[in-house]
Amino acid sequence: MIKKAVAYARVSSKEQEREGFSIPAQKKLLQDYAKKNGFEIVRFFEEAETAKQAGRKQFRRMLDFLEENLDIKDVLVEKVDRMYRNFHDSVSLQTNANHLRLHFVKQGKIHSKDSKSHDKLHHDIDLAVANYHVNNLSEEVKKGSDQKAAQGGWPGPAPLGYKNRLEDHTIIIHPEESVLIKKAYDLAATGQYSLLRLKKEMHRLGLRSKRAKVELSKSAMSRVLTNPFYYGYFLRKGTLYKATHPPIISKDLFDRVQEIMGYVKKPHQTKRLLTYRGTVTCAHCGCSITGEVKKGRYTYYRCTNGKLICDNVVYLREAELDEGFKNALRRIKIPREIIEWTENELKQSSAAQFKESQAQLSLLKKRFREIEGRLSLAYDHYLDGKITSDMWELKSKQWQDEKASLQNQLTTLELQDQGEQKNVLPLMDLASKASTLFDSMTSDEKREMLGLVLSNPQIKNGSLQYDFRFPFSYFVGIGHLEKWRGGRDSNPRPSA
Repeated sequence: MIKKAVAYARVSSKEQEREGFSIPAQKKLLQDYAKKNGFEIVRFFEEAETAKQAGRKQFRRMLDFLEENLDIKDVLVEKVDRMYRNFHDSVSLQTNANHLRLHFVKQGKIHSKDSKSHDKLHHDIDLAVANYHVNNLSEEVKKGSDQKAAQGGWPGPAPLGYKNRLEDHTIIIHPEESVLIKKAYDLAATGQYSLLRLKKEMHRLGLRSKRAKVELSKSAMSRVLTNPFYYGYFLRKGTLYKATHPPIISKDLFDRVQEIMGYVKKPHQTKRLLTYRGTVTCAHCGCSITGEVKKGRYTYYRCTNGKLICDNVVYLREAELDEGFKNALRRIKIPREIIEWTENELKQSSAAQFKESQAQLSLLKKRFREIEGRLSLAYDHYLDGKITSDMWELKSKQWQDEKASLQNQLTTLELQDQGEQKNVLPLMDLASKASTLFDSMTSDEKREMLGLVLSNPQIKNGSLQYDFRFPFSYFVGIGHLEKWRGGRDSNPRPSA
């Protein structure tokens, strides 16, 4: 008997889609599986977007299609991280179409609402591993940008007055725009121009926005006049870096413009940082809980609505909230045997992914070598006069661009091969020790830890309430491995 099914295939970038080896490979795998197991694939959904964020178009269309065709109960996909890499999409799929059976073909698993608790746990671990992988990859990309900034390179698009040089990924002066930027600073330094008048004069002289090529808005003109980029520095994440690109103006001219145009701000006293301001809400009215310092030393928290609006306003000392949050963290118990079992599960889960990534690495490196060979041969032909200068420049640029794209993909795959257990296991170990470390943490570290472990912390009738985030909800009150494996629901929500 032929059964109806839909199939979903995804690659994480347009570059991978153009390479042509990922989507076709997934489709063939799913078609072979369908034929072997008596399925007719009535609709194929293909996507070339990252699954880190929710809201993919083809994924959404697949959900709509399944809601309109309730007789279709089977979805075929290569593996968990092709279907989703964030918890929101997992919840959407299970909530909007909870009658489905998800066939993760490469992993040999079928997931549905009727799956056994242990199988659901395996599925959730696969999802958690995929989610941690995306977060780790994002961190590595940020580290690369941070390293480039530390060396004086701006890791982004060049502002007005400059342009990006693709050959060596540097920033150089734009010959026409840079003259206009210098002119804008010179006019501003005279003190005879308001921001509105200055932007109109610069538009008359030929200054246009980078993309739309229209007159700059007041805010855009203001950003030009306050950007340290033009005197050879740049500001990133609150840190001022000395840049390697050439300046357009002097630092003295920049400082003079800041003073004349009124951009210099008076220093202000830093207020005492309140640890839990903005992190807790009132369960009665939904407003934020704010803090205030009494007598210069005692910190109290209360609902921002005030007694005239919220009938349940109470004052809690910061020490009471500290103790409440420590009690929450004490409930997380992760015995060593569970950490060791999880480590083994992660190793098994990543083995297949490692094998696949090695195959992709081999293909990418082969193509990389082919392009280098073509470049070398074409350059010899150019020197021998067999091809024209224009042809050499055209082809060399195409191949250099492809080399840069391949290098990015190689870097991504090499980062994947480092293994997700590096992130998951230390996180579990940290969570198990969180309550003992809590007192020695800074305010920022406390907020980061609580945001990682807890969701929706609230004050209700003077007491702290909260939920545990996934996957920490699994580890509340569990004393040994067998109880954890056999007695937990697939998505427990413990009460506070």
